[in-house]
Amino acid sequence: MKLETEDKQSIFEIVAARYFATQNWKWVNLRKDLNKIIKSYDELNEQYASYSYVSRDWYVENMGSKNIHMCNTWDELKNLVTFLNTHGKTFNFLVNTGNRKSFCIVDDSRELDETQAQAIKEVQKLGYNTFVFLATIPDEIEFQLLQVRGVN
Repeated sequence: MKLETEDKQSIFEIVAARYFATQNWKWVNLRKDLNKIIKSYDELNEQYASYSYVSRDWYVENMGSKNIHMCNTWDELKNLVTFLNTHGKTFNFLVNTGNRKSFCIVDDSRELDETQAQAIKEVQKLGYNTFVFLATIPDEIEFQLLQVRGVN
C-alpha cells in the first residue's frame, strides 16, 4: 500500500514525540495544539482585563495553560503568539529541552524550502533554537489481511 504524504507526516510526528519523551523533554504538537496556545493568550488577556491589579506575568506563570505555551513572562507569550500567527504552521513542535525552548520541523529532507528558512530566521530572533528532525519512511508499506474464522 502506498503511503500518502499525510500518513508519512503522522508517522514522523509519532517518532519525534517518542524521541522527545525518551529525552524527558516537554513538547507541544503545533499541528494539534496551535489554537490552544492562541486561546490561552486570549484567556489571559480577558483575565487581566477583569483583574488588572495582578500583573500579566503572574497570570502567565500561574495559568493552567502554561504547560501548553511553556512561557514564563507576558512578553515571551505575546511574542510567541505573534510569531505563531505568522509562522506557526511551518513547524511541527514547540519543544522545551530543559535548557532552552526550540521549534522543530519534522521532515524526510535536509533541504529547507524558503518558507521554512524564513521562519527559522524569525524564530531565532526571538531566542528560540531550531531542530530539524529527519526520518526516513518508506513510500510503500507491506501488510497482510488474515481472516480468522470462529469455531461453529
